[in-house]
Amino acid sequence: MHPFIRLLLPACLVLPLLLPEVAAKPTFEKNGEVMIPRADFGVDGGKATARFRATRWGMYDLMVEGTAGAGLKATLNGQGPVEVPSLPDQLGRYYMKKAGPCVIELNGIAEGVMALRLVPACEGKDVVQEKGKAIELDARDCRISGVMLRYEPNPKKLCIGFWGNPNDYPVWNYTVATAGKYEVILTQGCGRGGGGSRAVLETGGASLEFTVKDTGGYQNWIDVSLGEVTLEKATPQKLTVKVLKKARGIMDIRRIVLKPVK
Repeated sequence: MHPFIRLLLPACLVLPLLLPEVAAKPTFEKNGEVMIPRADFGVDGGKATARFRATRWGMYDLMVEGTAGAGLKATLNGQGPVEVPSLPDQLGRYYMKKAGPCVIELNGIAEGVMALRLVPACEGKDVVQEKGKAIELDARDCRISGVMLRYEPNPKKLCIGFWGNPNDYPVWNYTVATAGKYEVILTQGCGRGGGGSRAVLETGGASLEFTVKDTGGYQNWIDVSLGEVTLEKATPQKLTVKVLKKARGIMDIRRIVLKPVK
């Protein structure tokens, strides 16, 4: 063996032991959930910090994997929760004002926390029908499943927008008070030259396929009747709108109304 190689060999054996351990990275799920493992936490005194880049703004439930110590508090970008925890593994409901760099800080006993999980949440409320009345599903009352789609609170918009990822979709939860037949009316907008996407609205066991109309602007709203559905029972229901085939653009949605058919 060449003397120079003999000199290098011990260093090569030691080198892997000297390399820094690579920490795990946050996991971004297709449904918009963000999982941040403990390996990504920074600890300084009694405070643990987790940093990541958010793909979308909006409301999130901050959940704990593992055990949250008594009195454990959290902030997201310096802000406390907009709603207090309602579940044992929940630290609260938080509003993320913009996409990009985000910081979660944990103050208190965090030794039992193995990971943090951000879950997209509804910014409004579940809708309960007034008996015999139309069921109005406002954009704010949906929960987003996805990584880009979001509710836009700008007073000129008040819609679901940023629909660039065809795998994203909105979910409305509503409760029917009066069973019967309903006409489904979608309020949509689409930029000039961006129409033509195929989508499907699903609720009450029915699927209504439609083509997105070009309205000349994403906030140029039109009402489109998609057809009728029969809601057999006075019971909780779910409604989704999913993309079947994306054209140049998809659409913005301001509301969906289920109007009783007499």
